[in-house]
Amino acid sequence: MTGFKGALFLGAAITASIALAGAAEAAPSARAQKVFDFWTAERVAQAKPRDLVIDERGLGYLKGVDGSLTPYGHSVRALKSQPVPQAKPGGGGGTVIKNSAWTAGGAVQNAAGRILFQMGADFFVCSGTAATDSVTGRSIIITAGHCTYDDTGKAFATNVLFIPNQDGTTGSGTDFDCNNDPLGCWAPNFGVVDVNWTTRTFPDNIPWDYAYYVVSDTGAHSGAGANGALDSIAGSLPISFLPPYVSVSGSLDFTHALGYSYSQDPNFMYCAQDMSTTGADNWWLGSCGLSGGSSGGPWVQPMNTSTGSGPIISVNSWGYNGRAGMAGPKLSGTSAACLFNVAKSASLSGGGVAVNPGTC
Repeated sequence: MTGFKGALFLGAAITASIALAGAAEAAPSARAQKVFDFWTAERVAQAKPRDLVIDERGLGYLKGVDGSLTPYGHSVRALKSQPVPQAKPGGGGGTVIKNSAWTAGGAVQNAAGRILFQMGADFFVCSGTAATDSVTGRSIIITAGHCTYDDTGKAFATNVLFIPNQDGTTGSGTDFDCNNDPLGCWAPNFGVVDVNWTTRTFPDNIPWDYAYYVVSDTGAHSGAGANGALDSIAGSLPISFLPPYVSVSGSLDFTHALGYSYSQDPNFMYCAQDMSTTGADNWWLGSCGLSGGSSGGPWVQPMNTSTGSGPIISVNSWGYNGRAGMAGPKLSGTSAACLFNVAKSASLSGGGVAVNPGTC
């Protein structure tokens, strides 16, 4: 009888040890925990969209939530609102859906999320999407370069937090509580950008306004939902580096642009229309006007609205001041694929990576 009780005690001790080991493995890493602790209610409340616009002179500005324009990379004051010359790019034809709430759910609902981050003394919000990467040990989020690296301060963003399906929160909006978001929060390890984004300043670097955040499969999660790989828990969308349809007859070039709203927090919003171009470096959705916070959100072509799935062909990048429309960088024929490969292989213990595409 004594031996039986001893066996029970030993078995219970082993079970407890296994449970403790599992709990330790599921706990956030020290690095990630610092990020989760950083985002207090006060800091979240101060976060603002990092939305970049170009005026009629070709100068770049950071657009405030009140519509004010702060000179970006220069000291020239913004002009009073004036019509933008109509020689700027057209908007494409066919059906146009403007800044509407995404209600179709599906894969993009879970894979896309809100990004909180710090640049200098300021706190910002953007959007991003978990991408299908076919590697183990990490997950990869595609977003905009200007949501990853500060090209004026010349530094990577810090205290980066990703909240997939933040639209599904049981809270009243974006807050510091990862327990009321259906999939919790995730702390990326580092960002990957093209070196051309870092050595130039907006708008001279708009062709390279794409980037990736890399998230470890362990120790990166906090709050509601399961621990594990982000792209397993939230799902993912594939990235297409092939040329998409553009300015063609019919609906083959009908493109959905999605992102998280700041003014309509916590809503996941979208616009959709036929895609055209602006200049040689950007795709263009001429009637889209997603609200602040959407930067870095995915452009999907074609979108299966029944499943909320499709390939990502660009991300929300910038617009013209005083005019509807939104530009997205080209992922096809650029360094975007090279950066993606670096994101899949770079050391998880390293810092941000500025990739020289000439090395690919």
